[in-house]
Amino acid sequence: MATGRLAFILFCAENVAAKSVKQNLPFVFSCIIPEKLQCLLTAKKSKNFKTISDVIRFRTLKTEDIPFAMKLKRQAGWNQLEEDWEFLISEGGNANLLAAYNGEKAGTATTINYQKRFSWIGMVLVDPDYRGNGIGRALLTKSIEYAATMGTVRLDATPQGKNLYDTMGFKTECELARFERSEIADKIPEPNSDCRLMTNNDLNSLLEKDAQIFGANRKPVLNYFYKNSPGYAFVSLNDEGGISGYCFGRSGSEFEQIGPIVAETVESAGDVLVSAMENCKDKKIITDAFTKNQKWIDFLEKAGFSVQRPFFRMFRGKLEYPGKREFQFAAAAPEFG
Repeated sequence: MATGRLAFILFCAENVAAKSVKQNLPFVFSCIIPEKLQCLLTAKKSKNFKTISDVIRFRTLKTEDIPFAMKLKRQAGWNQLEEDWEFLISEGGNANLLAAYNGEKAGTATTINYQKRFSWIGMVLVDPDYRGNGIGRALLTKSIEYAATMGTVRLDATPQGKNLYDTMGFKTECELARFERSEIADKIPEPNSDCRLMTNNDLNSLLEKDAQIFGANRKPVLNYFYKNSPGYAFVSLNDEGGISGYCFGRSGSEFEQIGPIVAETVESAGDVLVSAMENCKDKKIITDAFTKNQKWIDFLEKAGFSVQRPFFRMFRGKLEYPGKREFQFAAAAPEFG
């Protein structure tokens, strides 16, 4: 483990050194690198010394890696099922990564691109046995290399992850929070407007509107949610019979997750949420809600939800397609956006 950490430090040191020479800047490593590291840097060319590029290797994440990926997500306490990994691998293709450390599987990262407008990085997971060796940063760096060629790079970060992303050029776009409702919470509220299960015609009719609100067309993701969990897809109707709000959802290993939720008003957002909740009876429910609208947060708390943990939506590069946040009430999930 120590060799990996030292290799990563030396990798960074060498990059700074190269830049210093290229730019005619003073070479100041004698001031900032301990003597032991200077000796290691000098000895780097020894046949027995391995750099970070020697010990961390990447290849495309494949379906046969799903058992390993599921192990990582269980260790992290995350909610994905095997079919979620299958979809991410299929949709992301070669952008999905598996990291190996000294030949052993050690970490994962997925990337979905939305119309070359932006890419969404998720599922950055590292085996606890290999943490502290720069694998998470290396996975993210490699993912950014691809994603940056396909528009803005975006992701949803935990507070712990945000500390890393801040150092890699990401900026905070907005804040979310995961709200959880236990299976023994109070009675589910009644919807105030006319709500019904979504139909295929509804789904096709709202795709253009959803693309404007989300910032890009996400038809494959919405189709995946609808196909796997049609009982969680609802629309609310206005007085003229038009769609004023809609939601999707999916089952997970720990929770039933409702999202995305898109609506014209808090009332419509709440109506589709509680309609979906009716089909989640006796199960724990989560929704990743945008927190800027206090009226929406008040509704969630009144409906029996409480904050499990915060998220930060972040981006790197120029954010040209942020979507219309005023109509977004809950995200799909951190791996989907």
